[in-house]
Amino acid sequence: MTSQDALTTRILDEVDGLAARMVHTLAEAIAVPSINPRYPGQEYDKVVGAEGEMSALLADLYAEAGADLTTVTVERGRDNVVGVLPGAGGGRSLLLNGHVDVVPPGRLDRWHGDPFRAVVTDDTVTGRGATDMKAGLVAAAYAAVALRRAGLRLAGDLVLQAVVGEEVGDHEAGTTAVLEAGFGADAAIVCEPSGQRGTLPAVVPVTPGLLWFSITMEGKTAHSGLRGMTVHPTLEGDALGVNTVDKFWIVYQALRALEEEWAGHDRHPLFPPGYFNLLPGVLRANPSGILVPFFLADELTVEYCVYHHPGRTNEEVMAEIETRVADACRRDPWLRAHPPVFEWKLLWPPYALPDDAPIAATVAHAHATAAGQVPLTSGFMGVCDLTWMDRKDIGGLVYGPGVGYTAHAENEYVEIAQLVQSAKTYALTAVSWCGLAEAG
Repeated sequence: MTSQDALTTRILDEVDGLAARMVHTLAEAIAVPSINPRYPGQEYDKVVGAEGEMSALLADLYAEAGADLTTVTVERGRDNVVGVLPGAGGGRSLLLNGHVDVVPPGRLDRWHGDPFRAVVTDDTVTGRGATDMKAGLVAAAYAAVALRRAGLRLAGDLVLQAVVGEEVGDHEAGTTAVLEAGFGADAAIVCEPSGQRGTLPAVVPVTPGLLWFSITMEGKTAHSGLRGMTVHPTLEGDALGVNTVDKFWIVYQALRALEEEWAGHDRHPLFPPGYFNLLPGVLRANPSGILVPFFLADELTVEYCVYHHPGRTNEEVMAEIETRVADACRRDPWLRAHPPVFEWKLLWPPYALPDDAPIAATVAHAHATAAGQVPLTSGFMGVCDLTWMDRKDIGGLVYGPGVGYTAHAENEYVEIAQLVQSAKTYALTAVSWCGLAEAG
């Protein structure tokens, strides 16, 4: 056995020895209901503070790893914590980033128990935040603990970040705030979930663009008994009343047709065909101030979520969407005179790591060393804070434990094998990327 093999074995053995503690800590983390207080539908004052509690839990682990701790706070109760394991010098720095906030649990009757009380089996941990993304935070922290227990000091800095705000794109209070406080690195791993059921985490170098917009439409109310008079082509039509639900169908069909076009020509080798989409996720329509169906609805607002090809800019996609809606509306007399009103609410640019970026090969080699198999490479199912790191000239990728399709779902879970594998990959990546301090 070479000295390198012995070193690798020592690191992997330390992680294996911490596996039970990792599971216990993840259960403790799930018990902290760190719902993002700015998530739509939340009462800010009732929710704020738990993100800070989650950061404090991680700070204890960072301290155990020997890190220097700093708290970066933009809003009271929403503390970001940073742990820096200072290198001896001469090596590259590495950033392990994760967000402490989670989404609300949704319908409690669909959970197999309390979503903030972890259910632990031999293979999985279930609870809100298990996959998205407390497992990743825990794995990163224990990777640093394992390095210390192995008696190793890195040449370059290892920076651990636990940040707030990611679930609503509030990076100014989270990742961007921490980066602007001076806690960057030469490369980053965002520890978001990159696995699927029964797999190990994949290496993810690319994320789609994400847009959130609303369309508001105006109609003309009338008694429900007059509907036939408004829709039959030989009768009064729009002069008597206009039902916005009917008019929305024109907009819906235009955007659904665009979605089908994307499935045909907006292809990417790391995303399945048809992945890029336009989701009409929220629809509100009614007569003004009335919630009974005895009038034509003269108000309508629909909220769309869009995931688009990473090779396209937000601005390009926004212009295409607005053009398609405008073209469809010009063919309808009412909509031509009363065009829908757009409001763009969230603009999250895509991210792509250059093909020749060395961090990707380093992570892939670390994964293969720990797992005995080459990792899969895929696109990310959502968006993450890599976008904001890129704006600070920090390149990186996603790699972390979690079954991606359970994120934001009831009975969200993570496989323990992915949790342990991620900690091993992070530790080996840190040694390879940052280098080791010379003995003596």
